[in-house]
Amino acid sequence: MQRKDLALRVLSTAAIMSIVTSIAAPAFADVYYIGKGSIDVEATTDADGKQYVKVTQGGTTYEDKSNEIVIKDGTSEADTTLTEAKRAEGTRANPAVAPAAGAATQELEAAGSADAAGESQPDPDAAFTLSEAEEDSEEGKDPTDNPTENPTDNPTEKPTENPTDDPTEPPKKDVVYEYAPAADPNPEQQATKPTLSTSATPAAETREATQANAPAAAPTTPTAPAADPPVEGSAENPTKNVIRVINNWAEKVLKIRLSNVNIKVDDTSRYADGTREQFNSMSYGVSAAEVQGTGKTKIELDGQNVLDSSTSEYGAGLRKKDSGNLTITDETSDTGETITAKDETDTSGSLRAEGGEVGKAAAIGGNSGQATDNITIEGYATVKANTLGHDGAGIGGGNGAKGSNITIQGHANVTANGGWSGAGIGGGSRGNDGGGDAENITIQDYAKVTATAHDGTAIGSGSAQYSVWGDQEKSGVAKNIVIRGHAIVNAKNDGSGAAIGAAWGDNAEVTIGTAGATADRYRRRDTGRTIPGGPARYPHPGSSA
Repeated sequence: MQRKDLALRVLSTAAIMSIVTSIAAPAFADVYYIGKGSIDVEATTDADGKQYVKVTQGGTTYEDKSNEIVIKDGTSEADTTLTEAKRAEGTRANPAVAPAAGAATQELEAAGSADAAGESQPDPDAAFTLSEAEEDSEEGKDPTDNPTENPTDNPTEKPTENPTDDPTEPPKKDVVYEYAPAADPNPEQQATKPTLSTSATPAAETREATQANAPAAAPTTPTAPAADPPVEGSAENPTKNVIRVINNWAEKVLKIRLSNVNIKVDDTSRYADGTREQFNSMSYGVSAAEVQGTGKTKIELDGQNVLDSSTSEYGAGLRKKDSGNLTITDETSDTGETITAKDETDTSGSLRAEGGEVGKAAAIGGNSGQATDNITIEGYATVKANTLGHDGAGIGGGNGAKGSNITIQGHANVTANGGWSGAGIGGGSRGNDGGGDAENITIQDYAKVTATAHDGTAIGSGSAQYSVWGDQEKSGVAKNIVIRGHAIVNAKNDGSGAAIGAAWGDNAEVTIGTAGATADRYRRRDTGRTIPGGPARYPHPGSSA
């Protein structure tokens, strides 16, 4: 007996230690749920040079040392769209653990996990503690010597009580029965049978009377239970909670996975610390998501994600601030496997970003009046960037601001709409100093791009505005616009701007195709003319080329 209990104790301890050890090791990734509040992610380097990520949500700050930050819709794995259980081994993330839990709490959680798996055993020491002499004496005892020790071991002895009786029910010795004379053919035995007390019957008689007087039964058609409301942050129920990333790491790449996140900002949206951006002396707000700092940030897309700042006049859908590098990609499937091909009808791994409805910010890029640079869209990502208003670029600068170092490559599929006067991809428009410039915009590999604009350029600079005297101000300049490899580009302008190049008047540097190879041709404005590939400078779209 003692040996068996000892063995159980050893096994139980080993199981718990195994679980605790796995908890202590850095996880592949940690999960945060956007439905629980706004999220701030800050890449941090401590005094010893160790790098980790501080994640703040709901007043709690986590020290995250995992390889990837995962942000999902919903409030837990129970209501999120894509659960980690469906992902491949080695790519699964765990819900983030609050720092207040500590090691002791983690051990308790580990023990609880073992209980759920049926591995927990009662503590053998809680039942008894024997000395060596007592153990020896116990081994030679006959268990029948003391019948009170285990009453069920003696079949001739009847226990006085049934240990399984519910203590909340009346004892069975108080229950009596009544037998009708006609029900028993042996009247001699009726005297020996207990007589039912009349006090035991009123409840039953009352019920019968109530049932007899009850109205006709209602139809038995079952009523469907009320559907649960859509989870916050999901496709059917956008959240006002927002995401802010601050990354100043020198070398290491900060990896973030967005999984079916749906954000739509309103006037009450705030960052996780309760603050918001001051756009000017009278306007405040936030972007649905923003990435700032000098470091390298990589966003992997799972499912269908929406970053909507359309109700904000000055905020971008996905704001890119400072000189760091932002990469948007879809390299792994929703189940964690590496993608080698993707059907065009596959909507997973996508992002839709919306700029301000009254239109001074980009959909992806700068806030109102702010330039942006170093944006790459690659892998199998599907991205739609819409500026519903007038002045910001689809991907690029805010109104009057420059968009530069924008690369679309791999097998990415991008649609960018510059609205009225911003570029589809490139510079914003109608700023105080004229239209926004565009520089170093590259579309290559097997990327597919559809870019549209009206007065701005589909791919290039933003348009200028007219002064109060009716004179047109300076348009943006377009430099080093390159389309090469096997890229497929559809650039369209349905107004007075250019399809590719500069919106008005200023020269543009555009290269179509790879040197020495046959280049595709593109349509310039709505004239129907085609321009062959190769390095060239193109003047105002209305002049001859």
